[in-house]
Amino acid sequence: MRGMRKWKRWAVFLLLFVVLAVGGSRTAQAEMLNMTDFQDNNGTITVTKVPRGKAGNKISIKMTIHNTAEKGDNSFKTIRLANAYEYERFMTDSFGESDDEGDSGDLYWYDKSFPFEADSNTFKNKAIDIKPGSSKSVTLTYKLRRDLSAGYYQAFFFIDDSLKVGVNLWVSAYDGSSTEEDDNTKLDYDFSIGDNQQTPYAGYNQIMDFGVNLTNTGLKKVYDVRVDMQLDADITKFPFDINEGNYNRKMGDMESGQMVTVPYSMMVREDVKSGFFPIHYLVTYREEEGGEFSEPVDKVFYVRVKGKDDDELSADAGEQDRTKARIIVDSFETIPAEIYAGQPFELRVRMKNASSDVAASNIMFTFASEEVENTPIFTSESGSTSVVVNNMAPGATADLSMVFKAAPTAEQKSYRMTIQEQYDSPEFKNAKEEVKIALPVKQEPRLNTSTIDVMPDAIEVGSETNVMFGINNTGKVMLYNVNAVFEADSIQKNEAYVGNIEPGKSGNVDTMINGIAPTTDDGKVKLSITYEDENGKVSTVEKEIQLMVNEDQSMDESNVDDTWSSDDIQPEPSTTDKLKHLAIPVGIVGVVLAAVILVVIRRKKKKAGMDDEIL
Repeated sequence: MRGMRKWKRWAVFLLLFVVLAVGGSRTAQAEMLNMTDFQDNNGTITVTKVPRGKAGNKISIKMTIHNTAEKGDNSFKTIRLANAYEYERFMTDSFGESDDEGDSGDLYWYDKSFPFEADSNTFKNKAIDIKPGSSKSVTLTYKLRRDLSAGYYQAFFFIDDSLKVGVNLWVSAYDGSSTEEDDNTKLDYDFSIGDNQQTPYAGYNQIMDFGVNLTNTGLKKVYDVRVDMQLDADITKFPFDINEGNYNRKMGDMESGQMVTVPYSMMVREDVKSGFFPIHYLVTYREEEGGEFSEPVDKVFYVRVKGKDDDELSADAGEQDRTKARIIVDSFETIPAEIYAGQPFELRVRMKNASSDVAASNIMFTFASEEVENTPIFTSESGSTSVVVNNMAPGATADLSMVFKAAPTAEQKSYRMTIQEQYDSPEFKNAKEEVKIALPVKQEPRLNTSTIDVMPDAIEVGSETNVMFGINNTGKVMLYNVNAVFEADSIQKNEAYVGNIEPGKSGNVDTMINGIAPTTDDGKVKLSITYEDENGKVSTVEKEIQLMVNEDQSMDESNVDDTWSSDDIQPEPSTTDKLKHLAIPVGIVGVVLAAVILVVIRRKKKKAGMDDEIL
């Protein structure tokens, strides 16, 4: 029976091979598989019809689980979906390994596409509680990857983490639409990861350059999105060398439905084991601009790596391999610790003869940089790239040092430095080996501003002026949280938030500045432009603008208070009052007239000689 089952498995494999050869590149398994070959106990589950779903949407898998055990035996307690690593193992057990290395050096394998998007809840146990001799209908719902081509796929499950069962699925290609169930279950704030992309793949000691597609699947816009890759020193859990201090990426604001690609460049560990590795990413965001950060959302993205199939000094190794020394990189560092494009740095490498009983002599180490468009990323400042060491006993170390300069045009990511070894051992001459290290290169953020327009450039206290200019990202890296601050004794402090600016693009400042006091100096206002790099380091660029603030000219020079009230308005005088006011001047006129008459009379009497009588 077991031989018949094995024959069936190879028959299916041959059928898949023919389909691949005739139909070209295969992106999905075209035929249903006999899932009884994947069950430890036939008859455990039945499926009345093949579950159907659309790529990028949820699929409901309905099955009937039968506990065929005798009464008194254990109940079925839980069921869980097998993860991508377990999925690949099941397929490999059935069809064998098919990893090959093509003429180009690229690694490839026949398609064993894990069909589901995954997060921290995808692989949790689901309670079922099926007693011996009983059956129960169970429906499980998962989200299909959006990049799946139309065809049959498989879902594998563990019952009580031991009993293995499988179900065929039919998936139709993504057409840009959503199922009604998807629309009804959308949250205000939610994300998916890995949409529209295949699982990244690289071999040991290779650089894996990959982007992780993050989609805002929620109904609302989110602000200041940050994605933090979770690291682990345990090589069984994390396949990459940890050579950066911070793997947090700032992705800015995201509209509902918007997808961004989070970039990474990672060196696969030399001693990694082949398989799928779940990489956890914590996503945080603000629901409102300037608000508090949300609780982290755990999203899982899988990468696949190829490790060494066998240790090169295993019992199956050839005689020549056992008579060669084995020289490896024990440790390395750069001075300064961070390498910037266009800047020199010192590379210090400690090499170790890991052999237990074979010495090495006449050793020449040659540093060979990774190239981009036939141009090396790292060039030696001295011109020489080789270092000679006379001898290295078993277990001995040798320290190498060389000054390099990173190419000014290098993108911000990790690059390979290959250390080529040529040496003699007592029973093996002119051995040639190489080892690789990854050197992360950073780009200095750069910006400039367009002409700063201040209109008008002279205002009065209490008035406003408009300031407008552009901020240009002239570097090769994103500028995060760009903010412009205006400060002077004569103005009210003003901040204009610009946000994130991509390389080669510009952000605009358009703000109003309010004068609060007359200018007592030369009228210079300090302009500070702050921004952050991907690690959260804040940098500041300072400039000046000219603005005169004058006294308020609406007040006259006498400082007369031109305010008035109803008390200041006098009533029109009555006729009696008018006569009273008129009597005084009339009386004065009468007195003056009488005096004039008296003078005239006295002059006439004097002429007549009658002055004494009159007096």
